[in-house]
Amino acid sequence: MEWFTSLPGIDELDTAEAFFDYFELPADPAVIRAKRLHIMHEFHRRLAQVISVPLAGLAPGDAGELARNKARWSMARHLLDQSYRHFLQGELAATSAMAIYQRHKASFIPWSALMEVLP
Repeated sequence: MEWFTSLPGIDELDTAEAFFDYFELPADPAVIRAKRLHIMHEFHRRLAQVISVPLAGLAPGDAGELARNKARWSMARHLLDQSYRHFLQGELAATSAMAIYQRHKASFIPWSALMEVLP
């Protein structure tokens, strides 16, 4: 994710809202408040899958650096937008890749199987 951390000002962002502002993405503030942890986890997962941003044919020097930053910014913006839209599609437990939702899928204890514990 070195390509991502090289974006100017990215290390100063400390909230999900700040990321959406930085990448100029329209989003429902209520959705971000309710699902920020899940959106940012998904964003991180998607970022980790991108090894590098293709930058072939860019000019050397300042002009090339500006174009590289624009390409990296566009890629990260796209990944954050995908992460946000991912959670607009369904229930949180079904769409989240977070371990808390994955570890208890197979275990179900019916109410009738629970017994009262007596001292």
